[in-house]
Amino acid sequence: MTENAKKNGPVYTGVQLHPDKEGGYGVWVPSDWRKIDLIDGRRGWVFTPNKDNYDTCFIAEKITLEVKTTPEDKDILVEGFEAGIQQMPEVEIEETRYEAGKRAILLEAKFTFTDEGGQRRKRWVKSIYWGEGNLVLIAQGASLEEYEYWLPMLYNAMNTYELGVG
Repeated sequence: MTENAKKNGPVYTGVQLHPDKEGGYGVWVPSDWRKIDLIDGRRGWVFTPNKDNYDTCFIAEKITLEVKTTPEDKDILVEGFEAGIQQMPEVEIEETRYEAGKRAILLEAKFTFTDEGGQRRKRWVKSIYWGEGNLVLIAQGASLEEYEYWLPMLYNAMNTYELGVG
């Protein structure tokens, strides 16, 4: 990526809805990003602006739980959410948001960590629970600079999901 391109930021060529009707959700992602199906029986996708790697990406995964969640479950879910994040190497949590509505629970965190190769990275995780569903959205950059560069597009992807698609 040229220095001039980094200054100007990414350019939208369009956005596209990727619905999972069986999973009951959809996500809006830049239309020119590569889509990779999750493997090993996992339901969802990895989207990346890169042709040769997915270190900078947006991930959407739907998990079907064995039990129904209710707003009263928020505190125990927050505990597990934070414990998972704390397992990341050299993690620094920058921001969290936890909300419970009438039908859904939202857990959200932005943090930095060091990957196995020693690279400092930034990740934004949003976990939405409703009934027996859990939609996990992850935006991350291959580096802190890549995260900031792609943030306008990652921001839209993280905030334009749809529940109840079907």
